[in-house]
Amino acid sequence: MKIISKLALCALLVAGFSKADAQKKINEGTVTYNVSFELPADKQQYAALLPKEITSYFRGDSTASTVQQGPATIKTIQDYKTNYQTLLIDVPAASKKIAVVLKPDEIEQMDATDPKLTPTTGTEKQTIDGYKCTKVTATDAKTGAKYDVWVTKDIDIVPNSLTRLVSTFGGVPIKFVTFNQGIKVNAEIKEIKETPVPKGYFTATKDYQSMTMDELKAMTGGK
Repeated sequence: MKIISKLALCALLVAGFSKADAQKKINEGTVTYNVSFELPADKQQYAALLPKEITSYFRGDSTASTVQQGPATIKTIQDYKTNYQTLLIDVPAASKKIAVVLKPDEIEQMDATDPKLTPTTGTEKQTIDGYKCTKVTATDAKTGAKYDVWVTKDIDIVPNSLTRLVSTFGGVPIKFVTFNQGIKVNAEIKEIKETPVPKGYFTATKDYQSMTMDELKAMTGGK
């Protein structure tokens, strides 16, 4: 269970993307990002378990961000219009499949750990990964810290778990800083594919064990 415990904590940190023609709306496909997490000192022991790449599948308003962490596949399924979020953890080596449906208050508590960012659109422009981008400065309302967010209007895709904090900054985030439960994440788009998403990808199969968020946290000794 030790491996499950470590993966469960990493899942909480994570749970929380081809080029396209100008102004192209992509309704279904995958988007992959290169990512790096800036962990606080008390969580450095989990650095090796965190992904360097995150892929999000999307169709309509539904998204599912998937990461591979050692022997585990962790998927976060979300629909921001309905405030729905489910966490799926699959560890074949331990014969474990866990499904956690988050309650609205749990989602609110998780979001509360992230900073409130205010965007200021500048005039600086740059082509990043083939997309024409504009620089937006995101300011933390509480600390005054500033972060660079590069957005494009070349494409239009639904926000996902990685881009949600900066998805209203005037375009699709291409290279940006975001936060997940207070953890700073540096991200840059690697690839977008317009491709059909497998049937049933946004639901848990019957072989998943249902678990509450409190039970998942208990596996890590968290509160």
